[in-house]
Amino acid sequence: MSESMAQLPGLFIFLFLMAGTQGIILSVVLWRHKSNRLQNQLLAWLVLMFSISLFFFILTNISAYYDHPLYPGVTAGWIVGTAAANFLLMYLRACFGLPAMPRRAVLYWLPTAFFIVLMVARYMIGPGVAANFIAYGWVGLGYVVGMTAWCYYKFHLYASRGTVVQSSRKTKRYLRWILLFFATYSVVQITGFTLYHYIPSVVSLYVSVLVKLLTTIGIYAIAYLNVQYAHQVAPVMMAMPVEPAEKYKFSSLDEDTALLIREQLLALVERDKIYLQRDLMQKDVADKLGTSVHYLSQVLNERMEVSFPDFVNRLRIEEAKRMLSAGDDSKIESIALDTGFNNKVSFNKSFKKFTGLTPSQYKMQAQKLSDRV
Repeated sequence: MSESMAQLPGLFIFLFLMAGTQGIILSVVLWRHKSNRLQNQLLAWLVLMFSISLFFFILTNISAYYDHPLYPGVTAGWIVGTAAANFLLMYLRACFGLPAMPRRAVLYWLPTAFFIVLMVARYMIGPGVAANFIAYGWVGLGYVVGMTAWCYYKFHLYASRGTVVQSSRKTKRYLRWILLFFATYSVVQITGFTLYHYIPSVVSLYVSVLVKLLTTIGIYAIAYLNVQYAHQVAPVMMAMPVEPAEKYKFSSLDEDTALLIREQLLALVERDKIYLQRDLMQKDVADKLGTSVHYLSQVLNERMEVSFPDFVNRLRIEEAKRMLSAGDDSKIESIALDTGFNNKVSFNKSFKKFTGLTPSQYKMQAQKLSDRV
């Protein structure tokens, strides 16, 4: 271990220890949260990865532990780092109502699996198997940076596809903060890794401390943002089973027409709020757009990954959430009818399906959050 790393001030060790502990507590709270369960569970994993990285950093700077035969080496840090990058992408997809873990996403976990194998080999064969830790470090760091860039690309792609409609501004603002933090973290991580391994000096110590300070800030920032936006950020279109792509294999719908239909659909629902009409049929919407039911169905299923009923009901629930969050004194049944549902029972069922809460529970939660702010 370098001499500079042994000089880490005790104040920082205490600070990181407290932040890591609170991060674990936060991850448990997020995991148990009933609203937007999938998003919160993925966010819990992300926070947990950051907390583990803080504990690992503390142990690395304790000389007695660093020389211990059970010390996992730097590979443990890259296991955590690559896993955190994957959870970031999964969380991003979940916030946009897309499947968090599509089939091809299993490939994203190969770098994490590589470092796990490397760490196991270190225990079974000896430290020499991981002697070239600088090269391995660049593999891990390169993956984290690459995945961060990929998340930025996916963020803009999902937003431009119109996956988020009614709560787009709030969702985008929230996700931009998360992505900005992760990007900053990656840049500083590159600087710290370079200085520590190629320019050993006290500067590398402070850069390493800066990385962990960013991690600490990130844990608290995520907690704050989650409190501020948890009742507002939810995917407008849930990832529900939709018609298979094979159905449209011989469709004559071209890309330009599909894009035009999607844009016209989003403009229609935002301008006229047609989803508030009771007994709204897919044919009614297709007629307003001047297209066929078949084309509209294909655009919803393939381009927006949602079925027509879920598309409409999700928009209705978003409208109801705004009314409940605004302190609307109307009865639940009145809000149900005002948002296009035929009765209170179907409204409660859809509300619970998309939010994990009943309308009454959501209203109480929104009021509590409003009182805190």
